[in-house]
Amino acid sequence: MIKIAVLEDSEFDYARICKAWELFSKEYHLSYELTRFNDSASLLEQFHSQFDLLFLDIEVPGKNGMETAKDIRQKDHSVVIVFLTNFSKYAVTGYEVGAADYMLKPLDYYSFALKMHKVLHLVSQNNDRTLIIQTKGGMHRFSINDLLYVEINNHDLIYHLETENIMTRGSLSDVEHVLPTRLFSRCNNCYLVNLKHVTKIKDNTVFIGTDQLAISRPKKKNFMNDLTNYIGGNLS
Repeated sequence: MIKIAVLEDSEFDYARICKAWELFSKEYHLSYELTRFNDSASLLEQFHSQFDLLFLDIEVPGKNGMETAKDIRQKDHSVVIVFLTNFSKYAVTGYEVGAADYMLKPLDYYSFALKMHKVLHLVSQNNDRTLIIQTKGGMHRFSINDLLYVEINNHDLIYHLETENIMTRGSLSDVEHVLPTRLFSRCNNCYLVNLKHVTKIKDNTVFIGTDQLAISRPKKKNFMNDLTNYIGGNLS
């Protein structure tokens, strides 16, 4: 499932975005979820890298879409951003924040569909992106899809892969900001789990490969919700 945030205060323009996505998803058999924000403050308050794609209207109440994008880039360097605007002059400025593209309003479906192929390719690349971890022994590069879970032990971070474990220094909170939240969730304060690799849940234990991790009572509800959403999104 593609999770999309739309920053748009105009009912008319938001309706056109919804219609465009409805047509595009039927044509290409995509599953998606739209979340609307009427102003930048609410988006920035609720944003924690849970979206695959952001549509940002340039002219909205409070901070404009460009300023909002700059703030988002402080939290997330890779989320795909598309600007919505009435003026093509903003296109060049958009590249300063790593925008994938811009779309002129009122939205035209043909133009939307043409650009979405490029945009979704970038989303797909993000979902299969790699991590680079610096350790005392050197640099390690691996795909996040090969990461089973991350463990914190005192100030040591342990990246558990299918073939090896990689240890470095840091905090689990820092790792959470880098990894996509739709794919990773904490089962307790010590473990950040790749939901893709969960094979079984029994009582308060999650099974990942040959490892069994405890699910704490405070984290259980949120962890199970994340797992349910992940499974549902990949079955739809």
